[in-house]
Amino acid sequence: MNERIEHYLVPYIIIMICALLLVVYRKFPLHHHEYSFDRKTLVLWIPIAAIITYLINNQLGLGGVFSAGIIGTLGSFLTKFNSRSEYLKQIAGPIYCGAFIGMTSLDFQYVYWMIITAGVFTALLFFATKTLFVGVGGKLGTLAFIGVLLSMLLFKLIIS
Repeated sequence: MNERIEHYLVPYIIIMICALLLVVYRKFPLHHHEYSFDRKTLVLWIPIAAIITYLINNQLGLGGVFSAGIIGTLGSFLTKFNSRSEYLKQIAGPIYCGAFIGMTSLDFQYVYWMIITAGVFTALLFFATKTLFVGVGGKLGTLAFIGVLLSMLLFKLIIS
């Protein structure tokens, strides 16, 4: 079946989608000013979790999803050690973000440096976007993807 993008309804559908996006953007602000992420040391857990997840994924052969699930679950249980600690209450997000990086299965000579670099890029992005998209799903995975992509591009430029 041949698709017809010249259909007379296409411009109206595009206008309707843009209008809906504008309404949602105005109605639900995605930039929050009150975010309790104060400790810059929290982002250090992103590369740490990335390396641990990568090791579980590739050295133990448990798979990316299972490895990220293990690290994410362990990160969420850290709050149980001291329920009054604000630092431990905020640590699960960065750990889970790092777990997304560790899900990668790279066959590369400098893979550990690349994972650490991706963790650093993602940590910088995590801290830079701390007040954006609070409560919106997909932020941690998107940041991890961008971090891995940037590190792959950097290593491609260095090695080439």
